[in-house]
Amino acid sequence: MADIPKRNDHILVLLTSAPWWVSIISSALVYVILAYLAPTWLENGSAVGEGLAQTSEKLAPFFGGLFLVPAVLSLIRGWLSGL
Repeated sequence: MADIPKRNDHILVLLTSAPWWVSIISSALVYVILAYLAPTWLENGSAVGEGLAQTSEKLAPFFGGLFLVPAVLSLIRGWLSGL
């Protein structure tokens, strides 16, 4: 039996081919998880947990914004295919 190669598309590439609003929802989810949920899960009284919680809060805007990039590319792709 022949081996079927796996497709390992990056999540941002997949979001680029999805409708623009999927990236907006994904961006909001990533931001909420990193800014609010992850810190509460990680704050367990240990120094490592506290450090990870603070880092998660600081990186939330970066990753939230990163997930907005595919929305822009998806809008451009949709606009160009509509011409």
